[in-house]
Amino acid sequence: MNLIVNLRLYRIINTMRRKLILLSLLILAIYKTVGQDLDSLELLLKGGGLELKVEDRLRLFDDLSWGYLNSDFEKAMLYGEKGVELAEKEGNIDYLATFKRNIGVTYYMASRFDKALEYLNEALDLSMQIGNEYLEARIYGAIGNVYNRCSDYTLALDFYLKALVLYEKGDNRLQIGRLSSNIGIVYQKLRNIDTAIEYFMRAETIAKQLDDKSSLASIYVSLSDIYIDIDRNKAIYYAEEAVKNFRQQDNKFSEVDATLALAKIYYSFEEYEKAINEAENALIISEKLESPFLISQTYLELSNIFYYQHKYAESEAAAIMAWENDSTDINLTNNMLYNIIRSNIYMNNPKRAEEYLDKLREQLSFYANSEYQNALSELEVLYETEKKDMKIDALEKEKRLVRLLVIAIGTTLLFVLVLFVMRHRLALSMQKLAEQQVKQLEKDKQLATVQAVLDGETAERSRLAKDLHDGLGSMLSVVKYNLREMETGVIIEKESVDRFKKAIEMLDESIQELRRVAHHMMPESLIRFGLKTSLTDFCDAIPNTHFHYYGDEKRLDSRLEILLYRSVHELVNNALKHAEADKIDVQIIQESNRISLVVQDNGKGFDTNTDHNGMGINNLQNRVDSYGGNMFISSSLGRGTEIHVEFELAENECEDKGSNSGRP
Repeated sequence: MNLIVNLRLYRIINTMRRKLILLSLLILAIYKTVGQDLDSLELLLKGGGLELKVEDRLRLFDDLSWGYLNSDFEKAMLYGEKGVELAEKEGNIDYLATFKRNIGVTYYMASRFDKALEYLNEALDLSMQIGNEYLEARIYGAIGNVYNRCSDYTLALDFYLKALVLYEKGDNRLQIGRLSSNIGIVYQKLRNIDTAIEYFMRAETIAKQLDDKSSLASIYVSLSDIYIDIDRNKAIYYAEEAVKNFRQQDNKFSEVDATLALAKIYYSFEEYEKAINEAENALIISEKLESPFLISQTYLELSNIFYYQHKYAESEAAAIMAWENDSTDINLTNNMLYNIIRSNIYMNNPKRAEEYLDKLREQLSFYANSEYQNALSELEVLYETEKKDMKIDALEKEKRLVRLLVIAIGTTLLFVLVLFVMRHRLALSMQKLAEQQVKQLEKDKQLATVQAVLDGETAERSRLAKDLHDGLGSMLSVVKYNLREMETGVIIEKESVDRFKKAIEMLDESIQELRRVAHHMMPESLIRFGLKTSLTDFCDAIPNTHFHYYGDEKRLDSRLEILLYRSVHELVNNALKHAEADKIDVQIIQESNRISLVVQDNGKGFDTNTDHNGMGINNLQNRVDSYGGNMFISSSLGRGTEIHVEFELAENECEDKGSNSGRP
């Protein structure tokens, strides 16, 4: 079998020297322009005259250790271990958990599952310690992959579903799609094809919406295997698209899977030359990656091809090579042993076929083998006892031995049958359990959705406020500064002077308006000084609006403070815009075990029995419900409106007035 060596070409780019003050801008530019060009990241890490900050080195180690997973295990491990060393030195728990996750996944891809679980469990403990739910979900998914490869599908589904809960809580559609594909693969292995296709279709929809070509390619590999017996052209299309996408991304590990899927389609339709060509290409990549699992998988497909070509010696040799490289996946090893047995049957070698038939029986069940040995021992004891107790001739003993051997063979076959029945029932039980877990997940998701939306809205408001103030605000200030410089250094026509000054005034007004908008999206006074100060500032800025705060002034839970602030903001705006009120009273009463908010206006009011609440009131009701509060509305036409919101406070929801702990 002739193998063609495929050398990968590395692209090297030269970085220009920059002053240290421009370092952060240079790093950002490189990340945006070269993306996953690992050679360029290595060059940046080595220096080129620049002194990298600790945070930048940690980020580069992370990108390199993760980026090399699919092409160079040794480099992935090297940069992962360097990252662990630096993170431990700096006491950075977040990055320490990340690097242990990276190393665990590297061991997984090298088929070192014991070491993979060791590092992944350490990473999981660290991520839970710091409350990084996104990293925690990534680790759950990685552990699920390990159990999937070890054919422990119950545990695999358990960890996949744990990850799915966290991804859906954060509305991370990219990871939801990828995890759906993994769950589909589990159901595919359990021969539950309808459920598998449902998950693959869900994953495909998300991947297309997000233009996630890597996930789409993985989905196509699974779909190509499903459609082999349904639609040949569709199966080839999925496999070829997967190969093309993985090559474009330089994802060598996954390219092998896609290439073998294409080979399987070809030999299923007796196109053996094409099948062997694809399998040889996969073997070249697998040996270059030094991945025992990929090498084993490739030799197994070659064994299948040779068998269907009636090349039984070659089929046996390839199956043995597959067995010797990696025998951890029970589905693959059963196929290997089956090929060895049936090849030896056709080569008229019953002894060797029997040898591997024994191995297959051991593979199918340790318990069946144990029962078989016990049965033989009991038969031997029975035979010796009878021989001592009875004086019979040689012919009678020979007949009894034959009967005992028949019983032994019958007992063995019975145990094998029982084993298959037990495996079938176990598979059904696993399927039922998984479906129950999915249903429970859907129920839990509905309860978590409202709170997740509120947390996401708060985070997004904070981000937008920061971007507006620090980003666009700073840019407008720079523009204003440059225009002022032009005013002194450029000769402007007399008739253009007024327009120039008018432009400066409009720019000043724009900057002030931008700062006002950013402040109201997430006021700094709320974060730093608390609810009373921020609401005082807000109400003072609105004519005819009066604010009173009674009782304790202890800081509340940050989410409750934001909820109360947004509630006042919404109700005051409703009174001004819809009720056309010219007098608004806002009152907060804080006690040790409860806090209440009352907003009263003298607007035109509405009939609560006939009028439907607007979207703003409905949104406010949902927010109050999500925090376990109560809201009461009192209004009538021409007599104004009063809205009362109240929350119960637990002892740990208040903190000292001057404390900023737990603030966003």
